Amino acid sequence: MSIYRYWLKQGAVVALGLVVSLSVYAETSLYEITKGDQKIYLGGTIHLLRSSDYPLPVEYEQAYSAADSLVLETNLDNAASPEFGQKMAKAFMYSGGKTLAQDLQPKLWQELQAFAAARQYPLAQMTAFKAMFVSLSLSVVEMQRLGFGAAEGVDAYFLQKAKTDNKPVMELETGDEVLKQLALLADIDANMVIKSTLRDLHKMERVLEKALVHWRRGELEKLDREMSADMRREAPEVYQHLLIDRNQAWLPKIEAMFATADVELVLVGSLHLSSKDGLLAQLKKRGYHIKPYQQKH
Repeated sequence: MSIYRYWLKQGAVVALGLVVSLSVYAETSLYEITKGDQKIYLGGTIHLLRSSDYPLPVEYEQAYSAADSLVLETNLDNAASPEFGQKMAKAFMYSGGKTLAQDLQPKLWQELQAFAAARQYPLAQMTAFKAMFVSLSLSVVEMQRLGFGAAEGVDAYFLQKAKTDNKPVMELETGDEVLKQLALLADIDANMVIKSTLRDLHKMERVLEKALVHWRRGELEKLDREMSADMRREAPEVYQHLLIDRNQAWLPKIEAMFATADVELVLVGSLHLSSKDGLLAQLKKRGYHIKPYQQKH
């Protein structure tokens, strides 16, 4: 259930009836959503990629060119600012001199120390932070070791293109709203978080390789089983806050886009699209027509 699975975003068998018709025949994780004469493009992303993962599927490039504006989950420039980092660190710090070592079972703390030492991760400098923050930090470090970087993710790539092209960029949530959701995870059981994080870190490379294949092929139900199933089963509270609650908050904003003549390209983490809780299923229930984006020749 490590939080890195969320950042990759990447929904499931219980949702097959709602989603399979949308994803089995997709060539990639990008969809055209229509209602009447209005439409938007809604694409799933991978937030962290390697340079070798480029070029991106041509469908994304075509949808970007056809769109009047780009809509991301949040303003990436603000999320990368020192101010945001300071706020996030504060939200996950222990109070009263407590440390992560005191929150963990002795054997698990030793396992965490051993992994950190093997990765040259500065665990001694992180003990004032709660388990979820350390989980996120470890996951990002491990992904960087494997060659993945935030600057090379799908969202960042198209943000840079939009800046160059002077294309309007909007967001589905503010940085403060992101922090509010993350802060709800601060006090989740530390032993559960670290135990699952260490397990996931050991198999991260294999999981990421499979996830990238599923994403490129538009196999959202397979991606969900690979990336979300553990989270739903082991940490339903995390799944609720990071996926379900945010999807519900985004839906009115996405529906409002159909009231304008402009065509938006909306990019969200791929796990926000799939499963019965995902945006595709929710939009379909609201009467929108959904079809995989067709490459223009």
